[in-house]
Amino acid sequence: MAEEKRIPELRFPEFGGEWFEEKLGNLMSFKNGINATKDQYGSGYKFINVLDIIQNNFITHENIIGRVNVSEEEFKKNIVEFGDILFQRSSETREEVGQANVYLDKDNPATFGGFVIRGKRVRDYDPLFMNYLLKTVNARSEITNKSGGSTRYNVGQNTLSQVNIVTTNPEEQQKIASFLAAVDERIRLLQNQKEKLERYKKGVMQQIFRQEIRFKQDDGSDYPDWEERKLGEVYEFKSTNSYSRNQLTYNDGEVKNIHYGDIHTRFSSSFKIGKEKVPYLSQELNVSGISEESYLTEGDLVIADASEDYADIGKAIEIIELNGEKVVAGLHTLHARRLGSFTAVGFGGHLMKSYRMRRAIMKIAQGTKVLGISAGRMAEITIPLPSIEEQQKIAAFLSVLDEEINGTAKAVEATQKFKKGLLQKMFV
Repeated sequence: MAEEKRIPELRFPEFGGEWFEEKLGNLMSFKNGINATKDQYGSGYKFINVLDIIQNNFITHENIIGRVNVSEEEFKKNIVEFGDILFQRSSETREEVGQANVYLDKDNPATFGGFVIRGKRVRDYDPLFMNYLLKTVNARSEITNKSGGSTRYNVGQNTLSQVNIVTTNPEEQQKIASFLAAVDERIRLLQNQKEKLERYKKGVMQQIFRQEIRFKQDDGSDYPDWEERKLGEVYEFKSTNSYSRNQLTYNDGEVKNIHYGDIHTRFSSSFKIGKEKVPYLSQELNVSGISEESYLTEGDLVIADASEDYADIGKAIEIIELNGEKVVAGLHTLHARRLGSFTAVGFGGHLMKSYRMRRAIMKIAQGTKVLGISAGRMAEITIPLPSIEEQQKIAAFLSVLDEEINGTAKAVEATQKFKKGLLQKMFV
């Protein structure tokens, strides 16, 4: 059988011929980093550690987190300069060991820590290209397959020296690197746009629920003053089921089940059944025993009643569209049934995200390792309520912002998926 040619699936038209195999040890020399004492950290030279490798697209002097106080001689022995590649030396999982990143600061050198291995160029390659190449599936497999360990996985200098990569000439390397850098810049701009929208929404919400911003009636007159009511006057708390994830299925079923995980993974408070990925209760369960009182209705809240983190406890979604489905609230959630005369559909989810509500929930949370909130304590929380008409205007305004944020988030995800496809097709 003829040997498969080393030619990428996607290529710029001006380049031809096969790529070639090379050992990393022929392109760079390797060295372990500094093992400093506790007192040496916090001041001195910028100090690259594992987090700098895994949290950045590339490393510059500015985005390095830590510092270490070592002598000038020690710094020069362990200097990191433009084009050097940094590798994560160990990890609890084989999939993460040996992750790599590149140092791209031409003016300011740095140093690196003992959990990092530095690869310093001894032959010519485009540093940014090498950074992308080492993130491809084939290169990652080469590194992880050569890693050693059982409870903790490690790579060493000798291991990295023996890693085989498939590469091309410097001119094609530069062209690929420039193209992928432009894709990364697009992702960065979209992420910045999403973060700005989120900050704007957070600020506006604070002003709305402090009543520093008020909406007007269509004729320009003021709406009535807001009222203070207990949450238990506005919502009636219903019992939920305790079915776990392994009792749910994404295949066809009769009753959908919202799990607490469906709440924690969302940024938006509005939930449209039919447009969200929600599992069904398995057919093996006796769903006929579920009463109609348990079904969610539009305007109901599903609240996460358990979490290891104060930032997540009491997070909520509001059902604003059922799409004809039967839906129940599941494990580790509270079901708050909307009492129609007090709240407009679409308002409650935003109310639950307000600073005042989040602070009140954190105060009633109890527990040590796992925090919990009860329906009884939730019902006693006092909330500010505008008129139904003003609620509708608030909900409409904030929902538009949610749609913009959601649209930007989807654009980020699509561009990241596009980049992942490029990494598969532009490399061998």
